[in-house]
Amino acid sequence: MSYAHLQAAWSEWLIEAVCACGVRRAVVSPGSRSTPLVLAMARFEAEGRLTTSVVADERVAGFMALGQAKMTGSPTLLVCTSGTAGSHYYPAVIEASLTGTPLIVLTADRPPELQARGANQTIDQTDLFGRHVRKSLDLGVPDPDPRGCEGLVRTVARAVQASFAPDPGPVHLNARFRKPLQVDSADPPEVSGLRSRLEGVLAGGLPRPRPLRLAPDPHDLDELATRIRRVRRGVVIAGPASVSSPVSFSALARFLELSGFVLLPEATSQLRFGVSGRLVCDAFEPLFGARPGYRPLEPDFVLQLGGAPTGRGLSRWLASDSAPERVVISRNGYPEAFNRASDVWLTDPVLVLAGLAERLEGIGPEADWTGRAVSECTRIWETLDGLLDEADGFPEPAAVRSAVEAVPSGGLLALGNSLPVREVDLFCPSSSRSIAVLSQRGASGIDGGISAAAGAADVSGFPTVLLLGDVSFQHDVGGLAAARGLQTPLAIVVLRNGGGRLFDLLPIRDMPGDSAATFERFFLTPPAVEPSGAASAFDIPSIEAETAAELSAAITAAANRDGATVIEARVDGESSAGWVRTWCTTRPWRHAEACALRVAPTPRTIPR
Repeated sequence: MSYAHLQAAWSEWLIEAVCACGVRRAVVSPGSRSTPLVLAMARFEAEGRLTTSVVADERVAGFMALGQAKMTGSPTLLVCTSGTAGSHYYPAVIEASLTGTPLIVLTADRPPELQARGANQTIDQTDLFGRHVRKSLDLGVPDPDPRGCEGLVRTVARAVQASFAPDPGPVHLNARFRKPLQVDSADPPEVSGLRSRLEGVLAGGLPRPRPLRLAPDPHDLDELATRIRRVRRGVVIAGPASVSSPVSFSALARFLELSGFVLLPEATSQLRFGVSGRLVCDAFEPLFGARPGYRPLEPDFVLQLGGAPTGRGLSRWLASDSAPERVVISRNGYPEAFNRASDVWLTDPVLVLAGLAERLEGIGPEADWTGRAVSECTRIWETLDGLLDEADGFPEPAAVRSAVEAVPSGGLLALGNSLPVREVDLFCPSSSRSIAVLSQRGASGIDGGISAAAGAADVSGFPTVLLLGDVSFQHDVGGLAAARGLQTPLAIVVLRNGGGRLFDLLPIRDMPGDSAATFERFFLTPPAVEPSGAASAFDIPSIEAETAAELSAAITAAANRDGATVIEARVDGESSAGWVRTWCTTRPWRHAEACALRVAPTPRTIPR
């Protein structure tokens, strides 16, 4: 039997099994050892069964696939050659693991006889990603035994299933190939016979992955409903959530109406935009980050949905001794970073909310709690509006707000980590405009922002606005290669604030001695890359904006043209850092403080 022909056919069966389980997108990085896999993928793409992107930089490719998978909820196939190529996927794999995002990582490898003997481009790829994948399988070399071929397709199907359920995330398949890596003639009879046998297996169908839907226990729901009936002032904290599987607002709204709870929606929750009204308290980060002695909202119960909160103020409050009773509900992971929750439910939040609503009919909320909470938020936003109107120059909060307001309805807002994801909570009120929000809050790294946004824009077709800092831009400047060929509008808004301004909020900023030079060199790290120059190198247009109006106009223009546009928002870094620090700690809200809530406990009838 021709081993080259067997290898080519085996690769086609492998890709066939992946596609048969519902995978429709792939990102491949060029290399030699992966030739059989790539040729198989090319055939499937020609047949319209697979859409493939080619990205030379594996790190960029990993995050691009991550962005695609986060938008679709289905795994993207990642393919690379042997050696260190697969290791460049590591940051994206970690993020996928921590956010429950399905990925199929397929690495080509050298055969066993070349391992551990100094062979070129050969490393130990077994369990390359350690505990950060749901399943890791070494598929070995192609096996001419028909039983081995049948086992291959069923093994691959089970691996794809593992990426979906019970705990979604990445899986790793390692495939070993010998030279020659391609064929130039028709299959010999033995391989043709194997193909016929495998066609029968595939025609019979492979296990299709289905997301796991965990139903809460009715007795647990009864007990939780009883606890909620005793609550006078409750809040729902909506933490980071997937774009592809957000919490249903209709189910949540019903619960809020019956319980009298107030919704505190983070920007990354998929519940901050597209909802508004008396149910939403969107200025929670300023409220709970306030200095000691000013705490106008004093909830006595917290229901947390999804991931751990992002904001510093809210997180400090939840970790404090004064935090109230809290129940966490999440589909996957264990989002309880503060070790203070009374219960953690690993189940579907929608099913919990629906079950609670059935049990809360007729209880009635505490009078005026919801209205008072929302009114306090309104006062805070009015105060901020006034401060921004009076501000000199172009402060970063004005840029962030302008960027968010310029995202078209039905569009996608991608947020970089460090400051941008926090600044949306600090400075941007909720809106009735329907906007999806993409973030990478699993490991909270600053890497891959451009690449992931490009992948998300590509697969969704949504006009996309990416908001990130200048250090994050430099960190993923190679992602411009992925953004260059987009057919979807992508506005890459770079906050030119002179470095990592998150460090301005940390104690290291105020260290004694000759601190300025040390702080700038080792922490602030002003970037050496000019966004406009980088954009030009990749043949991407760029725009500079020095006012909120110019930034809004630039984003609007970018959202109405296909492809990527780099927009430099030239904010004053020093004054912006002062803005954020002041708003996070001392807060000049004389008007808001004068109108501070004083919520007095009022009697409430609890149905028996």
